[in-house]
Amino acid sequence: MKLSHKLIMVSAAALMSVSPLLGTNQNVNAATSKSSKTTAKKTSTKKAASSKKATAKKTSSKKTAAKKSTSSKKSTSKKASSKSSSNKITLVHNAYVYDKKGKRLDQYMGSAKYTTIAKGVTVTSNGTVKIKGTVYYNLGGGAYIKAVNVDGKAAATTNDKKAASSKKDTDTNDDTDSVKLIHNAYVYDENGKRIKKYNGKSKLKKGTKIDVYGTQIINDKKYYQLDEKGTAFVKAGNIDAKKVNKTTLKHNAYIYDENGDTKKKTVKKGKTVTIIEARYIGTKLYYKIGDDQFIKASNAGKVSGPELEPVNEPDGAATVVVPDEDTTDANASYVTMTKLAPLYNVKGQADNTRSFGEGQRQQVSELRYIATSATSTPELFYKLANGRGYVKQSDVQFSGRILNAANTPEQAKADVTIATSANKTKLAQSISEADSVRNSEAFKLASQAAKNGYNEAISKAIKVNDNKTATIAEVNDAEANIVTAKTNLGGKKVAVANLSNLTPNEVTEIVKLAAAVNNVPETAIQFTNNNTVLSIVTNGYHQTLNINDYAVQTSQN
Repeated sequence: MKLSHKLIMVSAAALMSVSPLLGTNQNVNAATSKSSKTTAKKTSTKKAASSKKATAKKTSSKKTAAKKSTSSKKSTSKKASSKSSSNKITLVHNAYVYDKKGKRLDQYMGSAKYTTIAKGVTVTSNGTVKIKGTVYYNLGGGAYIKAVNVDGKAAATTNDKKAASSKKDTDTNDDTDSVKLIHNAYVYDENGKRIKKYNGKSKLKKGTKIDVYGTQIINDKKYYQLDEKGTAFVKAGNIDAKKVNKTTLKHNAYIYDENGDTKKKTVKKGKTVTIIEARYIGTKLYYKIGDDQFIKASNAGKVSGPELEPVNEPDGAATVVVPDEDTTDANASYVTMTKLAPLYNVKGQADNTRSFGEGQRQQVSELRYIATSATSTPELFYKLANGRGYVKQSDVQFSGRILNAANTPEQAKADVTIATSANKTKLAQSISEADSVRNSEAFKLASQAAKNGYNEAISKAIKVNDNKTATIAEVNDAEANIVTAKTNLGGKKVAVANLSNLTPNEVTEIVKLAAAVNNVPETAIQFTNNNTVLSIVTNGYHQTLNINDYAVQTSQN
């Protein structure tokens, strides 16, 4: 029932891709204009005079229609603008974050790590804007991402296309860069397939100067975009070797997959490799050197090329999830950072590489006193609802359901002592139950995010349990995280009246569940044969699913 990560991400990108369409009215007008010219040539002088009168009437009519059209467009634009606010968008490519002038941000949400948002991440958009001729999605707070990283192709309006076609060849586009090919280069489409002829040529010659519209990652490879529409690309390696990140290994290095597993294949010390990206797997930094191939950064030497920022956080999340104002849970608790706020662990130690920017909002689940030692003065901290750490009460403004302190200052001081075997009894029991939990329906039918959360909680708990110097606070925190992660699983089959005659609502719920369990878009889940056969169909791939794995009949017929 599992799909490979690569297949899923490629399929998601393919399914999310959209292309701009010409307005119907524009096509009709163009056809009418062409038809009028042809008719005019064939008519007599008398008919031509009559035609002039008719043309005058048409012109007057067109002006009136244009006014109405302009008014209609303004009205539609306002509605569209209102409708586009607070939209959820999902990235089909990794995306840099830019400011209002189209310049890449050095920091976003208080850290350089967040200036690249990973492919597959869903964020909230406040609509689109144009910066130097390029369409961007507005994320709010002066942050923008290129629309091409969401839509799959650069968005362009009909008027933009007219303007582009009317420009002389000598005009320059503000959003393009002129670069020189250092190798002969084939041209590829947005799916990474070779285009046989591009502008009448089978390939572009070494030394040719070309205009490019930024870069894209296609099938894990970096390409330069050759046109505004996003339909033609060349591989980055054919443009500038200096822009490629490389490193020479200072130790022998195992090759790992994206889950951090290895078959102990080794890249030898002294070998130079190209780095595609930097990524945290768990808490350790890795360099991607090929398709689902990673090496530990600790085995690499100095990295040459442009600055290489990790695409995610140390715990594996692509971005910090920002709760949306429109989806605030009245029964939940939230904090908003009043300044740059570091993330703390349960021992009250700040992680200075991970912090939240001023105005960042997070959901919290607990208020707790934390002491750094038995003699220190305990301070109040809020625990993030996702279990990733704590923020200090003095760094935030609170809103939502009131939280009372879960402990006292005296208990906080007592919890800094080293945990005994007796203190770890409950934690050890929760760890030992992991296999039975993973075999349960609650786990198997949970979303991939919930499964990952539980597995991560168990993994961290094992480290705490094995740590002879772990404090009582660390043990209790690890146990609490397992309980929360287990509760969040909540997977269960869809209850239906009759498996042979599903209702539209039952079909919808089964599709949602199957998509979440298999980590694919809902559009990839298909029912056939009178809604009795369930399958994953995407990008030429087909896998039949057992409907009984996702639905249960609750009544006898």
